[in-house]
Amino acid sequence: MTVVVLCNVGSRDVAFDGQFLDRARERGEEIWNLLQRDPAAAERLTFPIIEPSLRELLRSHPEGLDLLALFGTDQEDPRFRHTDTLFFAQIIAQVLPGRLGGKVRRAEARTIARINPSLYDEAFEAMGRLLRELPCDPREVEVCYVVLAGGTPACNTALLLQGVRYYGDRLQTVYLPQGREPVFLRAGQQVVRAFQEEAAVERLRHLDFANALPLLERLGAPPGLIPLVRYAARRLDFDFEAAQEALREAYRDGDRALRQFIDERRLRDDLDPLLREGEGRSRLKALLRELFWNARITYLHRRYADFLGRVYRLQEAVLRLLVEEIYGLSTDLSPAVREENLRRWAEGIQSNPALREYLERQLVEGHPLDWRSVSRPTYKAMLAYAVEGGKGADGHPLLPEERRRRYEALLRRVNQLDPLVELRHRTIIGHDFHGVSEESLWARYAPKRSDGRALSPVEGLEEIMRMLEVDIRADPYRAIAEFAEGHLRQRAA
Repeated sequence: MTVVVLCNVGSRDVAFDGQFLDRARERGEEIWNLLQRDPAAAERLTFPIIEPSLRELLRSHPEGLDLLALFGTDQEDPRFRHTDTLFFAQIIAQVLPGRLGGKVRRAEARTIARINPSLYDEAFEAMGRLLRELPCDPREVEVCYVVLAGGTPACNTALLLQGVRYYGDRLQTVYLPQGREPVFLRAGQQVVRAFQEEAAVERLRHLDFANALPLLERLGAPPGLIPLVRYAARRLDFDFEAAQEALREAYRDGDRALRQFIDERRLRDDLDPLLREGEGRSRLKALLRELFWNARITYLHRRYADFLGRVYRLQEAVLRLLVEEIYGLSTDLSPAVREENLRRWAEGIQSNPALREYLERQLVEGHPLDWRSVSRPTYKAMLAYAVEGGKGADGHPLLPEERRRRYEALLRRVNQLDPLVELRHRTIIGHDFHGVSEESLWARYAPKRSDGRALSPVEGLEEIMRMLEVDIRADPYRAIAEFAEGHLRQRAA
């Protein structure tokens, strides 16, 4: 089946000898019984709403309509049973296909039973059940028409909304104004668009830019807005070159407000340190800021295993930054500089006998620390030496007292991430298959604030950023989401 027509049957959908019928249930049953005895009685029937609507549809589909589903009511409340239209639906299903020359291949009467058809919530649930029972796969329906005329407002609204749910933008609506020709309305498409817009806004509010993109594309979002959201998605992926290209497109195609937003938020400037080659201190801090925002969004999305991956990476990056700050040794092991930096690393440690002796006394899982390895265990040992008052090659303390206290406090915060790092190793992104939940994160990570309140894992990362003097207040992702939502709403208004 490819062409489907759905229609609620009301008390004015059947006329007999030119007259509308009071007490629809009683009179409908009488006429139905008459038709079974005398099929010629069908000539005395007219269908003033549904028949003209179907004839209009047949102009667009001369090959015919595959299914006509007619929904009549059958109420339990005896006070309203006289208004029920279940027999009207059966009458139309029997008579109308022949009158239309067999162009309606299948007509079925369906009953809206055991509800109050004036209550929107009951009608919505009932219509959902009825559409599920139709003898057609919604995926195979080319177009579905809803005839909005007969039936109660609640049932018509339910039919429209459930129709959109099942058929999406393939749903069209037909309305027959009194005394006029049937007209096609955009109600179905408008409902679909409203749903898509709300879904896009919901994705934006959750900073889920990758999944907001296809929704914005289907909505035909304002020029420049789609590449702006793509910029945010690519930036979250750390694909800064693709983000730069998307931002250029957004600035080129966007309106004045969008270009002003890009300028005021300095989005292009944000990319400058991220696009530099090498891993200098300024770039490392910029990457840490991106990693923090990325981790916070991952936590917001409840992707806790992925969040642990960010925690692991952030802890390592902070340890590297602190080692470089205190010892002046590069931790960059990219191919172009690896050999040279390893040589300087070994020379720097060997030039300080006290440091070397300290490192050689350290154990990692029962084995001596390999201090020549530029790695997490070596970073931790070198930082512990510094904050414990270790001396430099000149015999003087590596750190003045004030700086030592600062690094000591910072290292304590960084080391408090160790339980989360250990949990990461046990998950699917580490070396095992252990599950992870928000509760398990809180159970393992429980440092206190100065006021005694426990820090959440995200707040712990935020505290580390603050102590590193990495400015995370100007979150570009929330700003982009808010701007995109406002721009989308403004166009829809």
